[in-house]
Amino acid sequence: MRQRILAVDFSGDCVRAALAERSYKYYELLAVFEQERTSGEPDLADALGRVVTEAGRCDVVISALPGEYVAKRLLALPFTDRRRLQQVVAFALEEHLPFAVDDAVVAFARVGRESSNTLVMAAAVRREIVRQHLELLSRAGLDPKIVTLAALALAGMLNRVHNGNSAAHLVIDIESACTSIVLVDSEGMPRAMRTVGHGLDLQLNGALAPRATNAIFAAARQTILAHREQQQPELILAGVAAENPDIPELAARTLQMPVRDIGEFDYSSLIRGSSNIAQRFAGCLAMLLAEAPSNPLELLNFRQNEFAFRGSSGRAASVRTPALLLGAALGAGLLQFSLDIAVNMRRVHLLDKQIRKIAAPALGNVDPATAQARLKAKLADMNTQLRLLGGNPAHQSALNLLQALSQALPPGLPAEVQMLQIDEAGIKLDGEADSFATVDQVKRALERDGEFGVVQLEHAAANSDGGKVDFHLTATLD
Repeated sequence: MRQRILAVDFSGDCVRAALAERSYKYYELLAVFEQERTSGEPDLADALGRVVTEAGRCDVVISALPGEYVAKRLLALPFTDRRRLQQVVAFALEEHLPFAVDDAVVAFARVGRESSNTLVMAAAVRREIVRQHLELLSRAGLDPKIVTLAALALAGMLNRVHNGNSAAHLVIDIESACTSIVLVDSEGMPRAMRTVGHGLDLQLNGALAPRATNAIFAAARQTILAHREQQQPELILAGVAAENPDIPELAARTLQMPVRDIGEFDYSSLIRGSSNIAQRFAGCLAMLLAEAPSNPLELLNFRQNEFAFRGSSGRAASVRTPALLLGAALGAGLLQFSLDIAVNMRRVHLLDKQIRKIAAPALGNVDPATAQARLKAKLADMNTQLRLLGGNPAHQSALNLLQALSQALPPGLPAEVQMLQIDEAGIKLDGEADSFATVDQVKRALERDGEFGVVQLEHAAANSDGGKVDFHLTATLD
């Protein structure tokens, strides 16, 4: 199922938006919209309503807070897990805030790695600003999944565009209300982010007033000097200023730097249909990358805690059709698997019945699972008894062994056999003799006889009955 994603940005008295369509195969820009507040409108709600009417149905909404309300800082933290980062970012950012952290909504985005640290762009904004922003969107029927900063999204998008240049970038996004400055190093990581409360002067036909010029380019110089370890960046102009032919020349002359237009970059590899987009919509286009079907751009999101997004993310819906097809395939496979199990269980039942019938005369009612083992044990026991009774020609019978023992012992030997045990291993003999010498004679007599193999005297000890000697002999069968 296709999903429609709307990215909304506010700039002074203007609302801009970009609408894209997403499926599991592609991501395509459908249209861009722009509406300005008229003189009779108290806020931007009516202008936003007109944008929503033009855009039509949208399944996921992303919006951006004005940068002048947000405090920002790049932090290096010794964690990689997002949950742990979420626990410590607010405390690490607290000392840099102009207001109490308890009165703020804190968000962050992981932008890279440095040694063993994770680099995060952390930002904080007063709760009341977030509440007003969400109420404004709600009046137009919008519930944004992400509330972010357009300038940071723009820096992330520039990092993904294959433009053949690995130099550092200083992005200056000049709008009518304020200007955002982002320094991106040659590795694509944002190193600094600033907001200047000056922008284009609409009363001067969209030009920069001298005061705004001084403030904006002074902040740009300070940003470059504060990060002198980075290579000399190239200047990229974005926003409405990029469409004014006089401002790129002014920026190049003032900063003594080469200037590139944001429109020179080709975004078609990221979102189809974006090659002809006007420069002032680049921020909206960048925010759309947060919902890309593959490798989405990580944005900081102010929808935290009490402002957490409760609606549908739209992610599952974008793959609903293939998910249904996959579910049907899995159901068919499960049905086939169940039928195979039923057939095999029937076969096992028939085999068990036949095993019981065969084993019943010898074992009675027996569990088929143990019938084979019990039959083997029964056969082994019967073979043992048969050998001991003389049924095995490989060994002598018990009677023959008794005869051989009687013949082996000399007549008149003062020794008496009291117990004789015969098994497969041989014989075990307990007896009583008049002396240890007699016991030794018994042992030698058995060793001389050809019926016995190894003869061992296991025990010999004098008893308490008339000085006799009790002994215990074992002999293997030869």
